[in-house]
Amino acid sequence: MLAFAGVQAQAGIRVEPWGAVKTGQAVDKVTLQNERGMRLSYIDYGATITAIEVPDRHGKLANVMLSLPTLAAYNVTQRRHGAVIGRYAGRISRARFPLDGRTVQLIPNAKGMTTHGDPVGFDKRVWKRHEFADRDSIGSVLTLVSEDGDQGFPGRLEVSITYRLMRKVNEYRVEYQAVTDAPTVINLTNHGFVNLAGAGSRGLGSHVFQIKAGRHVVMDALRVPTGELAKVDGTVLDFRKPAGIMDALAAKPAVLGNPAWFDHGLVFDKPDGALALVATIDDGASGRRMEIRTTEPSAIFNSGNGFDGSEVGSEGVAYQRHDGFAFETQHLADSPNQPGFPTTVLRPGQVFRSATSYRFSAKR
Repeated sequence: MLAFAGVQAQAGIRVEPWGAVKTGQAVDKVTLQNERGMRLSYIDYGATITAIEVPDRHGKLANVMLSLPTLAAYNVTQRRHGAVIGRYAGRISRARFPLDGRTVQLIPNAKGMTTHGDPVGFDKRVWKRHEFADRDSIGSVLTLVSEDGDQGFPGRLEVSITYRLMRKVNEYRVEYQAVTDAPTVINLTNHGFVNLAGAGSRGLGSHVFQIKAGRHVVMDALRVPTGELAKVDGTVLDFRKPAGIMDALAAKPAVLGNPAWFDHGLVFDKPDGALALVATIDDGASGRRMEIRTTEPSAIFNSGNGFDGSEVGSEGVAYQRHDGFAFETQHLADSPNQPGFPTTVLRPGQVFRSATSYRFSAKR
């Protein structure tokens, strides 16, 4: 593995031990650096992204991914910082769904639903990993086998995730692939929170969001989809023109729920399966811009509602509400119970594929 130090160092891959979980499984931390100095770091535990270091308008590098300082902190967090979510991201109502004429029963939580693969989701597993380098990129492939019956889901699922940093462009890509030996459902995403002003910065007041989504997922009081996809026209969920979020949060419109926050499924205006630009986020304080492209039909847009000062991030700052946002590209929550939503069924002989890219630049 190549070692490096400083923005001008040679591009390469660094692997370092990062402790072990209670079972004794060792966890490594991988750091990638490209030819422009951007760095991407992640650990085997939860296939968790721990840092995205990109320059601001003055060329100064800073980590924009909210993260925790130790493996022990990741072991106990309930906020799934930067981790992969599976087998099924989002809520499944009543912790069950129909599949090929039978009812699949999952493990319900206290509200009688399942969320993010709990109680022991992919974010709580140690993934296997190997590194690669090709002409255009460097990175790692992380793999996991989820046995038949894991979390209540049918089928032995073999999952791989590729973290790929482009050599000459400040862009990283997340590429998912999975196969099964029996009919099942799958919905994977990354649960990272970002603040383009730099992780540890207060609030999102300097952020402007543009999201190419003309519909949103209507939810009930438990924030479970009702099956309706409503137009965003005339609501604070309409980001087709650039807009901030803090004024909307202060106004507390009914569409944001009670308490008022953004935690909504937004459905993109793009062809099914096409890798297309779906969101551009600009931060006026740093000049940083993030462009997101995905093959997925939707994303959960979350305004960092769960942060309450109880967790201290890697910067030594306690994260407060709205100190970061999440943009979780995925299929829709509760799709197995909603025949009008795009299907999440995976069958033997099929290959599940999904890709999302994140490109960074800076406005002078």
